[in-house]
Amino acid sequence: MKIGVLTGGGDAPGLNIAVYTFVKLAERKHEVYAIFHGWKGLLNKEVKRVTSVDLLDFAFTGGTYIKTSRTNPFKDEERAKTLAKNVEELSLDVVVAIGGDDTLGAAGEAQRRGILDAVGIPKTIDNDVWGTDYTIGFDTAVNEAVKAAESFKTTLISHERVGVVEVMGREAGWIALHTGLATMADFVLIPEREVSWDFVAERVKKAYEAKRWALVVVSEGIKSYGGPVDEFGHVRLGGVGNELAAFLEKKTGLETRATIPGHIIRGAPPSAFDRVLAVRYATAAYEAVEEGKFGVMTAYRDGEISYIPITEVVGRNKLVSGPWLKLYETYWGNSE
Repeated sequence: MKIGVLTGGGDAPGLNIAVYTFVKLAERKHEVYAIFHGWKGLLNKEVKRVTSVDLLDFAFTGGTYIKTSRTNPFKDEERAKTLAKNVEELSLDVVVAIGGDDTLGAAGEAQRRGILDAVGIPKTIDNDVWGTDYTIGFDTAVNEAVKAAESFKTTLISHERVGVVEVMGREAGWIALHTGLATMADFVLIPEREVSWDFVAERVKKAYEAKRWALVVVSEGIKSYGGPVDEFGHVRLGGVGNELAAFLEKKTGLETRATIPGHIIRGAPPSAFDRVLAVRYATAAYEAVEEGKFGVMTAYRDGEISYIPITEVVGRNKLVSGPWLKLYETYWGNSE
């Protein structure tokens, strides 16, 4: 078979290992092609045959060697026709799409239309892909966010200040929650739980009175500022940390600083967990291709790798809920 591999959406630590592992397995029997710049690469025919040796030097770095984009190949019917035409001309049989909801949604649509068979691998530092416990990149992003928060904490303690750390997370607060738990932050704000900033200020003031410093972690997705959107309808986020810091300083009278590690937590070398997860996902994706099991996404559930139909995944974000939301309420809920 001729198999294409692409990475779409935001980059995430572990992508290069996933691509490398799949190519290393598949090249024994098949022709494997890197599709550069995600789905945009199929629209522009940015496709190149690769071997695992070509990818080895980049396998353990962050980012994605085969590049990415937020291009929607089904934004209109003209694009869909171009996609089908190019796939036919390239004689591609299967695409392994590594990405989040949007990238996987395009893979599912390509499968539904009969353009080509698809297997998905879940990737996003936000960890919000439905049907899997963990996505590639999440563990590394949390570890990097914790490092940033701990470094920030030392200067808060030294100067007796309040600090706000803004982390990524559009609709799901997984990074903020895990960062807050790992650092025992005095308050955490996530998109899933609306909270009064006056209440946050009260909690911060009490924490400061007890130890002469305070740390707040906030997910960027708690507030949208409008503006242009990408091809999947997502607005650019970021900046709420600065706004919250200004509010807290005015409300409490305490000197407050904000830091936004932003894309830094997304570009680090993958953690051991993300490396192994990427290998397990890529192996499962290869096995799915060999068995003719298409239209599925690899998933991690309770320590085991399984498959789930892509159609069940698309449009269903996995938000902080159940035991995780209960844990959030235990530390930062409204009850005293």
